[in-house]
Amino acid sequence: MFTTSVPVDEYETPVLLLDVEAADRNIERMGNFFRGKKAALRPHVKVHKSPWLAKKQIAAGARGITCAKLSEAEVMVDGGIDDILIANEIVGEDKVRKLVKLAKRSKLTVIIDDLDNARQISSLAALEGSRVRILADVNLSAAAGGILDRTGLVPGRDLIVLAQEAAKLPNLDFVGVMGYEGSLKAIDNAKVKLEHGKKALDLLVETARSISAAGLNVEVVSCGGTMSYKVASEFPGVTEVQAGGYVFMDLGYRKSGIDFETSLTLLTRVVSVPRPEKIIVDAGFKAISAESGLPQVKDRPYIEVISLNAEHGHATVGDVSQTPKRADRLEFLPSHADTTTCLHEYYQITRGDRIVDKVKIAARGMLQ
Repeated sequence: MFTTSVPVDEYETPVLLLDVEAADRNIERMGNFFRGKKAALRPHVKVHKSPWLAKKQIAAGARGITCAKLSEAEVMVDGGIDDILIANEIVGEDKVRKLVKLAKRSKLTVIIDDLDNARQISSLAALEGSRVRILADVNLSAAAGGILDRTGLVPGRDLIVLAQEAAKLPNLDFVGVMGYEGSLKAIDNAKVKLEHGKKALDLLVETARSISAAGLNVEVVSCGGTMSYKVASEFPGVTEVQAGGYVFMDLGYRKSGIDFETSLTLLTRVVSVPRPEKIIVDAGFKAISAESGLPQVKDRPYIEVISLNAEHGHATVGDVSQTPKRADRLEFLPSHADTTTCLHEYYQITRGDRIVDKVKIAARGMLQ
């Protein structure tokens, strides 16, 4: 905890800045959006990796949270979160033993796409004396013609049989299905994106109906993200939406027309001005990710980031009358918040033009 605030333009660099007032407004706005909807919000915390922010989301109305990894979920449970979906398969005896132990401390749900995996979870949960909720993982991308073809079974008989057989196993509670169509982010045309999203959700909901018709109780149909939250929240049959990126609003979402406030930036400084039209800053790809595109400079459209090295960023200046001086601070807008957050140990919390506190990114490095 800081004993005094520090002006942003005097702070050490590079560091990750979080405008807490903008983040709070984003959290409250999304919470308000879901009030009265049939679907609940279950935000994915892989974007921020912080129990502090997760608690803010829950206080604003979120049902619980979604995690990417088991170790991430452990941090969230330790941080006081007790309703967690791990949107990933947890396989191997070492990890499953941790999973079933964690299920004694929280309402824990995990996805499956293989019966042997379900049997191992069941067996070890019985030994541990815990219960694990399970969702059948539906591969919406492969089924709907998307590009994100990864885990899960395509809708059909095999998936129904998986659900039926898993539901018979002791210490498991079959509760529904989950699917994710992350290919939407790659579609520029808004109409095509909407059609593609609806097609994927149709497949997911129809799968839930088929499993229900086979005699199982389907209480959870989990899907979506910030890119699709409006459609998913109103789609008949969907019960929860995993939107998470809205808290920070990176360039990827903004380019796709999502209109929450940008709350996350990277503070960097100019270390060299080799020419009036060229500057070098002290933040490279060790400080900000670029796999989704290069960052932009906040409030300075005449400066363009053209490349990143490990420790440096290169930018050109279109208006040399406004070329920054050495040691001047700039704020970078990340193209992808998830893969920028995981590079840092703390959020430096800002209010206005001052840094007032810092918060540890508690699940940083939790990749297991």
